[in-house]
Amino acid sequence: MFPRFYVKPLVLALASGFAVTAAPALAAPSLSVNGAVSCRAPNAPKHTVAPPQVSGEAGEDGEGVTRITADDMQGQSQIRVQAKGEVVVERDDQVVNADWIDYDQASHTVKAGDRFTLADGTGRVEGEKLSYNLQKREGAAEGARFEVENNGRRLQGTGAKVEMADKRYRLTQTRFNTCDPNDESWYIEADSIDADYDKNIGVARNAKLVLGKVPILYTPWIDFPLNGQRKSGLLAPTLKVGSDGVELSTPYYFNLAPNYDATFRPHFIARRGLQLGGDFRYLQPNYRGKIQGAWLPDDRASDYNNRYKFDWEHSHRFNARLTGGINFHQVSDDAYYRDLLGTSLDSNTHLNRQLWLQHETDLGGGRLHNYFTVQKYQTLASATGYRNPPYAMLPQVSSSWFRHFNNTFSAHVMAQATRFEHNAKQEGSRLVLYPSVAANFHNSWGFVRPKVGVHATHYRLDAYGSQGKRSENRVLPIVSIQSGMTFERPLTLGRQGFVQTLEPRVYYAYIPRRNQSTLPNFDTSENSFTYEQLFRENLFSGQDRINAANFLTTALQSRLYDDKTGIERFNAGIGQRFYFNQDDVLLDGSLQKNIRNRSDTLAFAYGRLSDSVHAETQWHYNESLKRTEKFNVGMRYNPSPGKTVAMRYRYGRFEEWYDNHYGRSKQVDVAVQWPVRQNYYVVGRYNYDLTHSRTLQQLVGLEYRSPCRCWSASLVGQRYVTGLGSSKNAVYFQLQLRDLTSVGNSPFEQLRTAIPGYSSIYEVKQP
Repeated sequence: MFPRFYVKPLVLALASGFAVTAAPALAAPSLSVNGAVSCRAPNAPKHTVAPPQVSGEAGEDGEGVTRITADDMQGQSQIRVQAKGEVVVERDDQVVNADWIDYDQASHTVKAGDRFTLADGTGRVEGEKLSYNLQKREGAAEGARFEVENNGRRLQGTGAKVEMADKRYRLTQTRFNTCDPNDESWYIEADSIDADYDKNIGVARNAKLVLGKVPILYTPWIDFPLNGQRKSGLLAPTLKVGSDGVELSTPYYFNLAPNYDATFRPHFIARRGLQLGGDFRYLQPNYRGKIQGAWLPDDRASDYNNRYKFDWEHSHRFNARLTGGINFHQVSDDAYYRDLLGTSLDSNTHLNRQLWLQHETDLGGGRLHNYFTVQKYQTLASATGYRNPPYAMLPQVSSSWFRHFNNTFSAHVMAQATRFEHNAKQEGSRLVLYPSVAANFHNSWGFVRPKVGVHATHYRLDAYGSQGKRSENRVLPIVSIQSGMTFERPLTLGRQGFVQTLEPRVYYAYIPRRNQSTLPNFDTSENSFTYEQLFRENLFSGQDRINAANFLTTALQSRLYDDKTGIERFNAGIGQRFYFNQDDVLLDGSLQKNIRNRSDTLAFAYGRLSDSVHAETQWHYNESLKRTEKFNVGMRYNPSPGKTVAMRYRYGRFEEWYDNHYGRSKQVDVAVQWPVRQNYYVVGRYNYDLTHSRTLQQLVGLEYRSPCRCWSASLVGQRYVTGLGSSKNAVYFQLQLRDLTSVGNSPFEQLRTAIPGYSSIYEVKQP
C-alpha cells in the first residue's frame, strides 16, 4: 500500500512549540510534593518514556497503510521520503515520533533521530537512533530507554542497544527493574537480556542485583516470567539462621502444564545435613490436590536417620451431590516436628490420615446429609515421652436429616454408626440415633424455642481384659426450652448517640441421670465451661457421655449500637446455672452429687471503644472456691494498617503447662507493629510467664518498604519455648522485589500469628 504524507500547517507548527514533548534522557531529579519522599534516588536519571504523540487521524487509511505527518517533508513517491520537525509515523498500532526520519518505502524501513520514541502496542522505546521495519516489526535502537506493560506489570530499563522483533527484545549492556516510572531504587544490571513476550520468558546473562548503589547478588544466568504467570526455573533461595545454624534452600520450579506443576527443594542445614524435598500440585475441573515430601537421610544432630515427612491432600467432586477427599500426613519419628519444623508447643501431635465422602440430597421435603469416613491418626510423643493416641474410626457413617414445617416447627434426625479400633484400649462398634423436634415462636421483641429429643446408643464391644464380648444400651430423653427478650432505649454518651439493648435470657434443660461407667469412651471429652456452654444441653462433646441435667440458666446481656451506622460498639453479658437437683455425670461415666446448687459465674465484655481501640475481657468465677478460675483482659490500638499495639493479661488457676502437667498460670503478652519513621516499621512481641518467671516468646524486627512500593525488606529475630527447659531461635530476613522475586525467608506467617492486627507493609497506604 502507498503511504500517506501530510505536512502540518503553519498554525500547527507554531502550536507544537508550546506542547509537552518527550522527556530527554537526562532530566532534572524529580521533586518532592508537600514533603512527600521522591520515588527516585537522588540524581538518578528520569526513568520514564513519554507516551507517543499521534496525528489524531490514525486508522482512517486502513490496515497496513503508513501515515507520515511532519513540519517539513521531501522525497520521491514510492521510493524514499525524508521528513523533519515534529515527525509522526503511524502504521496500525505502531507510532514513531522523531526529530527527523528517513523512510525507505520499498523495504518499509524507518531510520530516525536525533531523538525518537517508538510504540508498538506492547511497549515503548525511546533513544538516539532507530532503524525499524514497520512491516516486519523488527529493528534496532541505540542509546535506548524502554518500558513494557503487560497484565498490570511493568518492565523498564536502559540499554546501549535494543533489538526488536515482534514482541521479542534483546538488550545489551542494560539495566532494568519492575518499578514505577522514575524509580531506580534497585535494578538488575546485565551484559544482555532477552525478553520474549510470546513465551513469557526473560533471560539475563552476567546479571547482578544492585540495591541503591550496592551490588548484593550476582548470577551468570537467570530467567524470569514477564507477565507474572508461572514458568519453570530456579526460584529465589531461602536463607535462615537459627538454632540449627545456617539453612539454605534453593528450590527449582517445574511448570509442567497449565493444570499441574512441581517444585524440587534441596535444603542444606548446617547442623544436620542435606534434606531433599518437594511438592506436586494438580488441578482438574472435578478434583485438585497437593503432594509434599521431605527426606533427610543422615541427621548429624540426631539419633534418627532416614527422617522423612509426607503429606497428601486431595479433594474430589464426583457430581453435584457427591464430594470426597483424602487427608494423609506421616512423619518418620516423634521428634520430627520439634527438630525440623520448629513447633513452639511441646504437646501431643495427632497427624490426620483420613478418607471421606460427603453426599447431600433432598428427601421427604427436607435435606439429607450423608458422611462416610475412614480415619486413623499418627500420634507423636512429646519431648518427655507422653503419648495419648485417639481411636481409629474404621469406618464411620453418619446421616443427618432436617426439615422445616410452616416456618415454626422443625424436625431433625441424626444417625451414626462407627467402628472404633485401638491398640491398647477397648474396641467395639457404636450405633447412635437421635431424633428431635423443635419449635421457634418469635416476634420483634422476644422468642421461645422448645425442643424434645431421644438419644439412643447401642454398643457391641469386643473382648477386652477379663471381659468377653458384650452389648450395652443407653436411651435418654432430652428436653430443653430457651427464651429471651430484647428491650431497647436511646442513649447519649457525650455527644454520641447510641441504641442500648437489655436482653434477659433463660434456658432450661432436663436429662435424667444414668450411670455410664460401663460404657467405653471412644471420642468424648469435656468442653470448657464458657458463656456459650451455658446454653447447651450437654457438657460433653462426642456421643459416649451425656450429662444429667435439671438446671436453669439465667443470663443478662447488653449491647450498644451506633444510632447512625448501626455498628455494634459494645457487648457485655453475665450468666449462671441453677441446679434443681445435684445429680452429675463425670467423664469416666460415674455419678456424683454437685456440691452446690448453682454453677460458676461467667461474664464477658468486648467493644470498639472507638474506631481504633478494641477491648475485651472474660471472667470465670469459681463459686466453690470463692475465687477466680480464669480471667483474661486485652486491649488493641489499631488506628490504621501498619499501626497496632496489643496488650493482654491471662490468668488460669489450673492450666495445662505441658504433657498433662497442670498448675497456676499467669502471663502477660505485648505485641506491636508501628512506623518509627516514614517507610520503616518496628515489629515485636513479648510473652512472659509470671508464674515460672520465664519468657515464652520473644520477637523483634524491622521492616522497610520503599516509598513507591518497589521493594521491601524484613529482618526479624525470634526465640520461643518448645517444651519444658527447651527453646529455639530463628532469624528471618527477606528482600522482596515487586513483580519479580523475593530473596530470603519470609517472616509473614510468624508476624501474622504473633501480632494481632498485623498488616503486610505492602497493604499500608502512604499519607
